[in-house]
Amino acid sequence: MQFILDSQARAEVRMDRWEERANRTDERIDRMEERFNRRLNGITKIIQTGMKMLVRLEKAQTELAEAQRELATEQRELAASQKVTDRKLQAFLYSLRKGKNGR
Repeated sequence: MQFILDSQARAEVRMDRWEERANRTDERIDRMEERFNRRLNGITKIIQTGMKMLVRLEKAQTELAEAQRELATEQRELAASQKVTDRKLQAFLYSLRKGKNGR
């Protein structure tokens, strides 16, 4: 009978140890889950920030493309104006070479 009581006592001690280990394991798992969730939240914030940056970059790129189109249009207008000015200058210089003094 004593043997059975001793065996039962040892079994209860083992069960208590096992439960203690299980509780520690649960605590470790909880800490790991917290770390995982913090990291996941951090990654989510990084992705959201990156998406916002992409939107701003796309907007800036669109604005830059529009500005380049406007500049190209203005350059074409300037080139046309320059051609007219060159023709007028050439005509003026040609009139000076004739030297007829208004006659």
